[in-house]
Order: sequence, then C-alpha cells, then structure tokens
Amino acid sequence: MKKLFAVTLLGLAAVSGWAQGVVDFRNAGPTFATQADRLVYFGQVGGTALTGTNYVVGMWFGAGAGNTAIDRTGGTFAGATFNFRQPTTTSKGTWNPGALPFLITLDGILKDVDCTLQLRVWDSVRYNSFASALAAGDYGVSAPFTFHAPAVGATPDKSYMEGLRAFAVVPEPSTIALGVLGVAGLLFLRRRK
Repeated sequence: MKKLFAVTLLGLAAVSGWAQGVVDFRNAGPTFATQADRLVYFGQVGGTALTGTNYVVGMWFGAGAGNTAIDRTGGTFAGATFNFRQPTTTSKGTWNPGALPFLITLDGILKDVDCTLQLRVWDSVRYNSFASALAAGDYGVSAPFTFHAPAVGATPDKSYMEGLRAFAVVPEPSTIALGVLGVAGLLFLRRRK
C-alpha cells in the first residue's frame, strides 16, 4: 500500500510538472514573428544599448492577461537571472543565458493560458536584489505584457516573448546629478577662458 501511494504521488508530481507553462527567456537569437525592438538601453530607449556582466535580468509573472498588479513589486519571480553581455559584444542590449537553460517554467501557470510577464534589470554588483535597486531608483523594468503559455505539442516559437518591447535602465539620481555637475563644471571652465 505504501509503495502504491508513493508511486501515485510521484506520478502526480511528474504530471503537474508537465502541465506548467514555459517561456523562452531570450530577447535575441530566436526569429520572432513580429519585428520589434526588444533591446534594453541605458538611460533612454534608442540611446546606448546596455552591456556589462554586472547587469542582470530577471522575470516576474502573474496569472491572467494584462495583470498590471505585477508591475515593479508584485508577481512571482521565475527563479532565473541572466547576465548581460560584455561591452565588446556585437549583440548590445541583450542578455546571455550561457550554459543555463533558456526555457523557464512558470510555476502555477498552466499550458495554453494567458499570463503577464515583466522583466526587471539591475546592477548585481551594487545591489543584491531587484528590491534594493528599486529602493535606490537604479533599475529598469519592461512594461508588463501578456504571454500565452504554449499548449502541449506547440512549436518552439510559441514560447517566444512576442510582447516584450524595448525598455531602459534609469541610473540613480545621484549618477545623473554628478553628470550634470561635471558638464556644468566644463562649461564654466570653458567660459572662463
């Protein structure tokens, strides 16, 4: 009887794992159906594309389409962060899964249903979590977007983050203030000559 109970529990755990939705956690590489800018920038979208392995990206998710309650502070962490690429890369503004699996399981989200995703970026050298980067005002977040977890047997392209659009990491105000102060100092020196 104990063996039957253990086998049943194991079987239920396996089936529940297979029933979870998955997402391809890459913003470059796959051939997306829609042509859109999915890069991450520093300062402003369209400016300098983000690089540097000190920056990491994580994914948060919530049930249902258009779930804005996950924005910045809500949602469930998907359990994986990827580093951005080296400054010498030709793929600026993208992160690199490296040897890590890029298919991420969305625990509690069933296959063939809508959910909402948000990507969050922070400097992991300066901050030990996204929450601390958020408190300092030194972070980047994508707009929450709807993702349809692919059905059983769907082609791999159905797991791409089609709804992701470009977003920027906004440096903390003290960094901006120092930059403005430096430019003002240069203008002052130039004016004196």
